[in-house]
Amino acid sequence: MIRIPLSYNSINTSALCSILEQYQGVHHNQIIQDFEDQLAKEVGAAYAVAVNSGTAAIHLALLVLGVKPNDLVIAPTFTYVATINPVFYVGANPVLIDSEQDTWNMHPELLEKALEELSNLKKLPKAIVIVHTYGTPASITEILKMADRFGVPVIEDAAESLGATYKGKSVGTFGKLGIFSFNNNKSVTGFGGGAIVTNNEELAKRVRFLASQARENFPYYEHQKVGFNYSMNPLAAAYSMSQLLDLKKFTNKRKDIFKHYRQLFPPDFSAQREFADVRSSRWLSTFLLPEGNDGVSVVSRLKEVGIETRPLWKPMHRQPLCCDCKAYLNGFSDDFFQRGICLPSGNDLDTKTQDEVFFSTIGLVVRGY
Repeated sequence: MIRIPLSYNSINTSALCSILEQYQGVHHNQIIQDFEDQLAKEVGAAYAVAVNSGTAAIHLALLVLGVKPNDLVIAPTFTYVATINPVFYVGANPVLIDSEQDTWNMHPELLEKALEELSNLKKLPKAIVIVHTYGTPASITEILKMADRFGVPVIEDAAESLGATYKGKSVGTFGKLGIFSFNNNKSVTGFGGGAIVTNNEELAKRVRFLASQARENFPYYEHQKVGFNYSMNPLAAAYSMSQLLDLKKFTNKRKDIFKHYRQLFPPDFSAQREFADVRSSRWLSTFLLPEGNDGVSVVSRLKEVGIETRPLWKPMHRQPLCCDCKAYLNGFSDDFFQRGICLPSGNDLDTKTQDEVFFSTIGLVVRGY
């Protein structure tokens, strides 16, 4: 039985009840529209479109950028499968890029190598999807420089990083489109849901059109293109709206959780580096165990004592799903998976519970001295 969950969410019941009461008798579309306006304002984007998952958001982003069957899409290998599945939905082929050692995100030099090789083959990708892994922003400046050089649009998968900033600006707002998730384990949750943000009005219109069954602007139901049932549930919008009011509080709490773990664990437990111009949301507190340890084994042992932890992402190039995908590798993502662990990081986690997690974890770890 799990006593200490990985990522438990706080629900501001008074704020939620107030929002639900406010919208009594109001058309459900108004709730969704107001949530979209609130999210766009929060992250500094011109437009936001709420959908039913982060995965759906990536799918729509690829579609509106014109990605078609047999096209190439560059993405990190060190990511959750929801980044990659939509590439297969549209019939395209992922090209996988390994990680930086410090941020764990897409390595700009490997990206440059991939773009140069694909350009020489006259097979440039139709999109680059970058992920801000576990809430820590990628090297956006370097990646955008490469993308602009080769004329490839960028999609930001910010599903794990709402509340994070890069050089003072919210992640998700640097590329052509950015996506967020409001899944039940996120720091801001709607118990399901996602969103796309963009500063391009035409892209926003096309996303909304496809997400609502591609219904044409007729006084009756007219459909000329294939659409999708991807609109956000209004109750999820209300939940998300109430949570978004506390975004800064939740982000600061998760950063405090990470700081306390960092103080507890010795230096040979390494973590993602946060540079001076970067503010990670620390969605989950993640560490690499000392050399010689296996993250999956430690996770299994902690589960036996009721502590829910997770291994870090198994790289996509190690997944049977992607066995035929072109990959540019340096070995870092393999090491992250081998030694990595996600620790309990929920919004209500107290330091006493963190101390228990620390003592339980450290007792299972083989030390090199």
